[in-house]
Amino acid sequence: MKLLTTLTFVLALPSLAAAHVGILPRQSKPGGEERYTVRVPTEGAVATTSVRVEIPDGVTVLDVAKYGGESFEVQKQGDRIVAITWTRNIPPKETAEFVFRARNPQSGPEILWKAHQHFADGTVTGWVEPAGGRRSGPVTKLTDAPAAQASTGDAAAVEAWLKGYDAAFMARDLDRLGAFYHPDVTIYEGAGINNGWADYRDRHLGPELKAFTNLQFNHTDTKVTVMPGGQSAYATSRYTIKAKMGERDIDSEGLETLVLVRVADGWKIRHSHTSSRARRPAQ
Repeated sequence: MKLLTTLTFVLALPSLAAAHVGILPRQSKPGGEERYTVRVPTEGAVATTSVRVEIPDGVTVLDVAKYGGESFEVQKQGDRIVAITWTRNIPPKETAEFVFRARNPQSGPEILWKAHQHFADGTVTGWVEPAGGRRSGPVTKLTDAPAAQASTGDAAAVEAWLKGYDAAFMARDLDRLGAFYHPDVTIYEGAGINNGWADYRDRHLGPELKAFTNLQFNHTDTKVTVMPGGQSAYATSRYTIKAKMGERDIDSEGLETLVLVRVADGWKIRHSHTSSRARRPAQ
């Protein structure tokens, strides 16, 4: 793939453990129009400030969406967009997503993207190497074959992943729980709404877990449905919670629906809706 702009070299390494910038979906059709999502995690100790994605030859950008809280600039050669730069502060341990719509090349086995992640200390990491490299760029395969259909094994894997949530909840471990949530998750509980993991963690879940004693929590009757293409799913279940909060005894049961999305590092909860009531005495 040709470089359409001057390559930005890595000036320094903000974190050797930095996670890759990813572009989803990983499979699309030649000549088709696609909604692409650029996923930018900050895994080190220095915040991300912007990300620049080069648009490869043959890819035509149709529009760039405002996803939430970011600004963007495009670079053009003639009438063609050859690079997009999104600017947004992404604190350590958080992730942001940026969206654009494009038309794919008419032929070719794959699209090889190149991304440059800029950090608050002035350093830059280039995700530009070939597949398999330490800092490999994102790849979208081009094929007329339909995306792989979700299998029973996919649903079982998601169900097993959700069991880990119960263990983290029982341990009252916010760091482990944070790994289950998308940064922009929405939480509907009763008449309350939390927007984003940070809001849910700091204003709802964290204070509750800190106040709980004698905690017992469990999901049952979990049913997972993975949608065609395997990039999203929903899960329904029943849950029970018993705990003591100060002088108050909690003994509730409820229903839960989760909307899940598959991102570069696994499944994340994108939306949660629960309803509960005091548990009825056994008949």
